[in-house]
Amino acid sequence: MVQSSNNGYFEFLLPPTQRWFSPKEVAAIIGKSAQYVRDAFDNQKILGHTMSGRAPKGKEKRKTYQISRESLMLYLMETANYTSDEFLLKLRDIFSNCSTAQLLKLQNEIEHLLKIK
Repeated sequence: MVQSSNNGYFEFLLPPTQRWFSPKEVAAIIGKSAQYVRDAFDNQKILGHTMSGRAPKGKEKRKTYQISRESLMLYLMETANYTSDEFLLKLRDIFSNCSTAQLLKLQNEIEHLLKIK
């Protein structure tokens, strides 16, 4: 597990206002199957809550999984093999091979992004 300031780094992967996610939604975000997410949930690799309709306790046949935004962020941080700073250093390495013209165009794009944030 990589410890860093990755908490905000993965925010762009998640819908901005969504607080709770189903296994299917988490699967789409992390690129795995819904079954993988349910298995990871059952093994406590992804944390969340389960509910089971109207059945009495102990007689539930089907459960519903809910995964909080914070739990999903924690999973993403724990499974990343890099920090956000390391990612930026890799980008710098890539950009070091660009021409001056390409870097100037990239600079313009970055300045545009900074203005709209």
